[in-house]
Amino acid sequence: MQSLPSILASVESLLSSVSAAAVRDQASILRVGSGWSSSAANLVQYAQLRSALPAGLQADLVRCGLSSLSRREAHIEPTLRAVHAALIAMNGGGWKDDSPAMAMDAGVAALERHADELLGPPHPKGTRIMVSLPPTMAADPSLADRLIDAGMDVARINAAHGSPEQWRTNAAALRAAAARASRTIRLCVDLAGPKVRTGTCSDGPIEIRPGDRLWLHADDTVSTGSARAADGSLAVPHRIAITPRDLLSALKPAHRVLIDDGNIRGRCTTATSSGAEVLIERVRSGAWPLKDRKGVNVPDSDVAIPSLTTADLATLDAVAGVADIVALSFVRSPQDILDLHQELDARGLTSMGVVAKVETPQACRDLPAILLALMRRPSCGVMLARGDLGVEIGFENLPIAQDEVLALCEAAHMPVIWATQVLESMTENGFPTRGEVTDAADSARADAVMLGIGPHLLETTAFVHDLLMRIQRIRARSRALLVPWGGWNRA
Repeated sequence: MQSLPSILASVESLLSSVSAAAVRDQASILRVGSGWSSSAANLVQYAQLRSALPAGLQADLVRCGLSSLSRREAHIEPTLRAVHAALIAMNGGGWKDDSPAMAMDAGVAALERHADELLGPPHPKGTRIMVSLPPTMAADPSLADRLIDAGMDVARINAAHGSPEQWRTNAAALRAAAARASRTIRLCVDLAGPKVRTGTCSDGPIEIRPGDRLWLHADDTVSTGSARAADGSLAVPHRIAITPRDLLSALKPAHRVLIDDGNIRGRCTTATSSGAEVLIERVRSGAWPLKDRKGVNVPDSDVAIPSLTTADLATLDAVAGVADIVALSFVRSPQDILDLHQELDARGLTSMGVVAKVETPQACRDLPAILLALMRRPSCGVMLARGDLGVEIGFENLPIAQDEVLALCEAAHMPVIWATQVLESMTENGFPTRGEVTDAADSARADAVMLGIGPHLLETTAFVHDLLMRIQRIRARSRALLVPWGGWNRA
């Protein structure tokens, strides 16, 4: 342990560095909307803290009986100043009230206010429940009423499924049910985004095995399998269609190619102007049937595909006046957010909430700037979309990455939606696994948890409601130890 004077000197240096960061980035802070200035400043200061924190200082502060700084994301400068004052007093200098402009509790209050603005009125269980509405909800007129009774606080429509007519019908049923329950239920429309997919398999599913070679092409939308020799080898590679074709120009030799949620994993060996060859390295269960329209992830490639597609723009037109929130898929940069703002403004949707789905390595790396872009509108948040994110960065890195996203968003006083495959077994089959229940309990660290569609959606909603009511008093979103930024991306 360092001496008290050395610890005091480290804290003074850190406090000076953090204070200077807000001055240095004043231009970015001034660009955010009304009600976000202190949040933007705190975010900038938190990012500086993470980059400038001396090794071992947290442990030394704990040994002195002081804050380790790891549970104070929402109010960085007030915490540092309180620690600084305590260290001065411990060194015999007496107590000096060095209160900053933002009070210690103001950050938490700002986060709660922003969550209310985006997701609707708060609930005693703390974390709200966002429920994905089935496209065919009109076939069960009372479903919206029963979901609200079971604990739904926010509804979601996935624009990748259903039609505009179904979305509007479901929205009308939701509004009527909310009125009957005297509840405010916000509606979020999830834009489909630029999902990279394989084509239609002309002769049915194509069996993929380790050692197989695939030829990825964009000549048409049809994928065809090749016949195997007696030893199981392929005479010629399977021809797999890929859309959009922009992916092919970004692929380079040695880049990873993950198909069907990572069930098929390969690496590019050859890239040409007409396509790319991929050597399959691993396949779930030793062989996997590739079916129509499966997702493709290329985490090593910088694919120049805008997050906002032509289909997404048509969705915005269809849900104008229907949705309260729009979620942008596959965000990679702050410009993606600004492009969405521009399209919303052009349609007069200036009060619509905006949610950025974090599901790419680029979004993780550039999240501070993305959060500052989001803050240019009054109502905004982040969806931690852990499915594609886990495939892109590796599931072994997901726990670190989701902790970093939660920490950054808390520093920005930005509400977070915990999403993807939450209690999927229960939603599909009526029974949860132990691991899924633990994961659902972890959602108490966020401001909302999202449930997918399934035959047991109603029971799952009630289950999550009860679970959150039980644990909301003992769960906190904070992390225990601050490490250098980008921990998910370190060997």
